[in-house]
Amino acid sequence: MTVSANAPRPLPFSSTALTSLQQLAKVATSGVTIICGFPAAGKTTAARFLADLVDPVVLDKDTFAPQLEESVMSELNGNPFDRDSDLYRRVVSPNIYAALLNHAVRVGARCPVLVDAPFLGHVQAAADNGVLLTDHIRAATAASDVEIRTVWINTDTARIRDRMVGRGAERDQHKLMAWDGYRTAVLDSGLAQAGPAVADHVVAN
Repeated sequence: MTVSANAPRPLPFSSTALTSLQQLAKVATSGVTIICGFPAAGKTTAARFLADLVDPVVLDKDTFAPQLEESVMSELNGNPFDRDSDLYRRVVSPNIYAALLNHAVRVGARCPVLVDAPFLGHVQAAADNGVLLTDHIRAATAASDVEIRTVWINTDTARIRDRMVGRGAERDQHKLMAWDGYRTAVLDSGLAQAGPAVADHVVAN
């Protein structure tokens, strides 16, 4: 069977997820909307979909300061793409996220902002303290006058692995090479339950 070059591509989300994103777009026209979830969960696809509807400033952690993260981790442990070790979480992650969030709320005071990043450490901290992720982030940024909302992109483990394989990003290779350990330490760590519990909105992808 010949497929036309103009044939529509399959939708990246289910119809239910697309409806959730369309509803979210109605409230994402001001302030800061944080799209979080596991790597390869579909955060960037969701951000692009929302961006077409809202026309915001989009801040993507993967492009925010990658050279800084890679150079620091290369010096610390020789792995420029390490984003999962205790060393990265203790030394690099808090400072990168603080800069990303502070930039987001400053811009968000003037126009809508979408932030695309995992925020797994923030999700865990919010869950540990029994607070909503929005309240945890608001306290961290002291952004009392900027509206903040959080969105968890919910995706099962099998689809996450398939997407990592499909996109072929260098930053995913160490996860795929040690998949069982990564799945146990990150995907099956309880964050899959904590994310939906602390986020304002959940998009089932």
